[in-house]
Amino acid sequence: MNDLHIYLLKVAAGLAIISVPYYFLLRNDPNLNLKRFYLLLGLMASWIFPLIIFRKPELLLNLTPTVFIDPGDETALPISVSNTTSGAGITLNWIRIGILVYLSGLTFMFLKNLFILLRWNISWNKNKNENGVAFTKSDQVFTIFTKIFVPASLRDEEDLDNILLHERAHVKQLHFIDLMVMELSLLLTWFNPFSWLISRMIKENHEHLADRQVLSAGVNPARYRAQLLNHTLGVNVFRLGNQFNHSLTLKRFKMMKKPKNSPRGIITMTLLVPALLIAMGITTGMTPMQEKTIKGTVVFAADGSPAPGTSVVIANSTVGTVADIDGTFKLDVVGDPDLVFSFVGYATLKVKASKIGKKPLELEAKTFKLDLETVPAMVVKNDGQSITIRTEGDSDKKPIYILDGEVVSGIENIDPETIESINVIKDPENPIAKEFNAKNGVIEINTKKEVDVLQHSEEVFYVVEEMPMFPGGKAALKTYIYSNLEYPAEMKKKGTSGEVMVQFTVPASGELRNIKAMSSSHKEFEASAVKVFEGMPNWSPGKQRGKAVKINVVVPVKFDAGKK
Repeated sequence: MNDLHIYLLKVAAGLAIISVPYYFLLRNDPNLNLKRFYLLLGLMASWIFPLIIFRKPELLLNLTPTVFIDPGDETALPISVSNTTSGAGITLNWIRIGILVYLSGLTFMFLKNLFILLRWNISWNKNKNENGVAFTKSDQVFTIFTKIFVPASLRDEEDLDNILLHERAHVKQLHFIDLMVMELSLLLTWFNPFSWLISRMIKENHEHLADRQVLSAGVNPARYRAQLLNHTLGVNVFRLGNQFNHSLTLKRFKMMKKPKNSPRGIITMTLLVPALLIAMGITTGMTPMQEKTIKGTVVFAADGSPAPGTSVVIANSTVGTVADIDGTFKLDVVGDPDLVFSFVGYATLKVKASKIGKKPLELEAKTFKLDLETVPAMVVKNDGQSITIRTEGDSDKKPIYILDGEVVSGIENIDPETIESINVIKDPENPIAKEFNAKNGVIEINTKKEVDVLQHSEEVFYVVEEMPMFPGGKAALKTYIYSNLEYPAEMKKKGTSGEVMVQFTVPASGELRNIKAMSSSHKEFEASAVKVFEGMPNWSPGKQRGKAVKINVVVPVKFDAGKK
């Protein structure tokens, strides 16, 4: 049973909550306008309340029933289950049958109302007079929206004015609005007997309101009641219309004798409405959405192969999982959140949880672009203060540089963006200085680890994505390129500047492959730009959760004729 079925059943329950108390407590109350709003607003509330989330009080949340079963109770009989369905039997899908029956009833009612509406609209256009009244061959007096239909046999009756006064009261009081809302509700919940009951009570109250309007105009009550008796026979012509000769004549007589307002009825409604709203909220209001498990598969769009290690995270949260070796994953979600799929070197994918099914999710490869122009000077921050590390001067007095626990010859090729922290040790007696015999001090540098740690309650979810990197980082890459780049002599002689976008693939081995000029401002620069990368040292490959993966990279190489 899907959400729509549950919603319609909750609406049906709401209509029952509204109509039953009205039938027994308010039906004969003379506060007609209050009853009209009660029925109309109650009808609308029945459709709205199932869409609202109501949280039950903590006391109710903790009242979880507990059942004790004694396995030693000899009175408990074992339950045997047998398969009574033979191989040749017919299995009925009762849910589909129910849906088919529901749609059949809905279609029948819609087509029937549409046919009658078109029929009487044609009759109206043919028979209406200058007063907005259509005299027809029907023996019924009724109003459809703002159109009044009267039998031709009553054209010359002396009581015709009273009939028209009654029907025009329906038009003036906009009863057709109530009927439209009622008819739509009845169309969608035709299977619910309470829908038909509330429909009858709305029309009954309309007749009482119209009768009161007629009597307020000065019509003799006795004569008016006698006229009603002459029109007690007949059947419903159209539910969207109000009929003068309705079959509830006796109740209308009784209502005419009652005062217009009743304090008792007002008090009853004042006490009843809040109770009904609470009952409707508890019964039909949505409870907090339940957790459900989403299952799916992630593959690479290029060849359809599984994408193991893909990070799957609920958007704007710290809850996630990782695709297995075959690309499958499962994740517990509440409602219908966005799921974000991330794999290094591939475009991030965002998909609604409800859209994930049997069809695999495809990750499209993207090219990772390195912008060397943004590589800053070797200035880093330590404890909020800027520190510039200078290495000029006597080389014998230079400190020892330790990068991630290993001694390096210098820091010129370290990308400042990758630095996590710097620790300057000047004391020769420091244990680290003693360990490396650093008489002139130690500069300890720790780089960032491309690991994002997301915490959710007691669960820790790791998203590990590392982009490919040239040894020493961007600064080292920039130094290497422009130290080995050969400027074409002819282009330099002309003073021509330009740029070449060099694309290549960094596989798991780190050795650059598929090196080519993706685009350039001048063809003459392409060979020189590509040549630099052909002899380049191996890169550190990109990684997804620690596993090396293949990634496409683009690096812009600039030729500046103005530089020496």
